[in-house]
Amino acid sequence: MTSESFEILDLVGEAVFVRDFDGRIKAWNKASETLYGYSREAAVGQLADAILRTVYPISDADVEASCLATGHWEGQVKRKSAQGNQMLVHVRLSVQYDLTSKPIYIVETGREAKATNVEPELRLSEARYRNLFQAMAASFWELDFSDVNQRLRALRKSGVVDFRKYFTENPEEIREMMGAARVVDVNDQTVTLFGRGNKEELLGNLKPFWPDESTNAFAEAMLSGIARKPHYWTECKMRRIDGGIFDALFTIAYPPDLSGWTSMVAVIDITERNRAQEMLQRVQSDFAHAARVSMLGELTASIAHEVNQPLTAIAINGEAGLRWLARAEPEINEVRKLTKQIVADARRAADVIARIRSMAAHRAPERNLVSLDEVIREALLFIQHELQSHAATVVHEPSTDLPLVLADRTQLQQVIVNLTVNAMQAMVQSGASQRNITIRTRLADNGRLACVVEDSGPGINSDNFARLFDSFFTTKQHGMGMGLPICRSIVEAHGGYILAENVSPSGGARFSFVLPVPDREPCVRRGRA
Repeated sequence: MTSESFEILDLVGEAVFVRDFDGRIKAWNKASETLYGYSREAAVGQLADAILRTVYPISDADVEASCLATGHWEGQVKRKSAQGNQMLVHVRLSVQYDLTSKPIYIVETGREAKATNVEPELRLSEARYRNLFQAMAASFWELDFSDVNQRLRALRKSGVVDFRKYFTENPEEIREMMGAARVVDVNDQTVTLFGRGNKEELLGNLKPFWPDESTNAFAEAMLSGIARKPHYWTECKMRRIDGGIFDALFTIAYPPDLSGWTSMVAVIDITERNRAQEMLQRVQSDFAHAARVSMLGELTASIAHEVNQPLTAIAINGEAGLRWLARAEPEINEVRKLTKQIVADARRAADVIARIRSMAAHRAPERNLVSLDEVIREALLFIQHELQSHAATVVHEPSTDLPLVLADRTQLQQVIVNLTVNAMQAMVQSGASQRNITIRTRLADNGRLACVVEDSGPGINSDNFARLFDSFFTTKQHGMGMGLPICRSIVEAHGGYILAENVSPSGGARFSFVLPVPDREPCVRRGRA
C-alpha cells in the first residue's frame, strides 16, 4: 500500500484496515489505532485475526466463503484490544478485485457496537463464570487457540484435507501446535497441581505440560476440534513444572472453529484412582490364581489319569522293546517303531504337565493376539477325562474366519474351564440322563467376538439370576461361589461382558461372553518423524 493510501484511510472516521486473503494486514488507519490500541507499525504485516483474537458468529472459513460468493459480509465479532480488553465490534467486509476480477484484498470497516440492555446480564454471567473458574476443585485452564487456527487455515490453503493422515505423516506438527496454543489463565487448583506456587510460570505455551508419550492424545484432541465437536476427553499422562509425570483425565471444550481465546480445559489427577484400580486387578488376579489352584485340586484324579496314560504306554513299549532286543537276532525295525511311540508318549505327558503348570502359575496377565477357538480346544483337552468320567458330552462348534482377540490365554482358558465344569456339575447334581454341552463361537452384531456355552441341565432358578455373579454365592453343595465372579472379572478386564439366561422354559442354561476385537489401525504414530 502507498503512503497516499494511508493518508486517504486516515480521513475516514471509522476503523478501517486492509488485509490479503492470507489474513495479513496491509493498511491500518488512525481510527484503527484508536479502537484497537495497536500502532500502524505494530499492526501492518501481522495476521489480523491473531492479534485481534477475532471470534466470528460463524466459522472464519464460512465468512471467507461468503465474501468470495457475494463480495461482502457484515456482522458482529468479538475481539480483544492491545490492552487485553474484550470488545464487541460491528464490521463490514468488502472484497477488492484487480483488473482481471481476481480477489486480492478484503477491506474491513469497523466500529464498536453500542451497549445494550443485556450488558449488565453479560457482566453478571462473566462474574459467575470467573467465580466458578476459581472455586472448582478441578484444575481449569483458559486457552487461546488463535495461532493454532491460523496454522490450520494455512494448511487448508496448502491443500490439506485429511488432517488425521497429515498428522500421522507429520507428527512434529502436533508439537508445533502445542507451542502455538497459549495458556491465558489458570485457576488456583492448577497452580497447586502443576506449579510451585507461581501462577505466572504456568502461562505460555502447552509444550511443557505434554510429555512425548501423550502426543497422540493431544492429536486426537486437535482432530476433535477440527471436526467441530463441542468437546473431547481422554486419559493421558501430563507433566508438572518440576518434571513429575502423573495420570490425568483431560477434558477440553472448543470455541467455534478453534478461533477464540476462551477454549476451556479441565484436568483431574487420577493417579490414585489408577493405583487403586491396579491394586484391585492384582487382588482379582490373586483370586483367579487361587481358584485355578483349587480347581486343580478338584481335578486331581483326572490329572493323574491324563499323566498316567502316556507313562503306562511308555513302560509297556519299553518292556516290549527290551524283549525284541533280547532275541538271538534282535528285531531292530520293531524296536525303532516302539522307540518312536515312546517319544510320542513322552511328549504327550510333557504337554499335559505343561498345561497344568500354565494353569497353576502365578504370574501377571500377559495379553497377546489369540484364537478364541484354539483356546477352547486347549481348555477342553485339559478337562477331557473329567467330562468322560461324568458321562458328559461336549460339542465344540467353531466359526470360520473369526478375528483374533487381544487376551491372556490362561485367563480365557480358565473362563472356558469354569463355565464347562459348572455346566457338567449342574447336570450331574440334577441327575440329568442326557448331559450335553455345546460351545459355539460367532461374530456378534456389534463386530465383537461372542462365545456361548449351553447345557441340557435343569437351567437357572429365576430366584438366583440377580445373585449369580456375586462373590461366594453358590448353588453347589461344596462350591466356593468364586467361579462365576472370577469369570466376570476376567471378561470385563478384557473389555467385554458376560450374560446368563435359560435356553428354554423347560431347561438348559446358557452363558455367553463377548470380547472386543482390537483396533488394527492406530490414529497417530507417536514419535515417528
